[in-house]
Amino acid sequence: MKLIHCEFNIDTASVELRFDDGTEISIYTPGVDDEICPTIPMQTEIDWLIYNEPLTYARLVFSGELEQYARDMAGTHQLED
Repeated sequence: MKLIHCEFNIDTASVELRFDDGTEISIYTPGVDDEICPTIPMQTEIDWLIYNEPLTYARLVFSGELEQYARDMAGTHQLED
């Protein structure tokens, strides 16, 4: 199976993946958020992924590493003085 398309569909709040064999997978992003209960900084990182790198988001969801990724990334940004 080869991935041929991946994008965030704002109308359905889902990351949608389409494969060359006709298989389609839709990840409902609010449902994922409900499972990991992110903090505001974590949610910011997750939202950035959804809008800018939906394929990376999907990979992290499928691998079970999204929460840890968001925790790690949320701790790396700080406000400048």
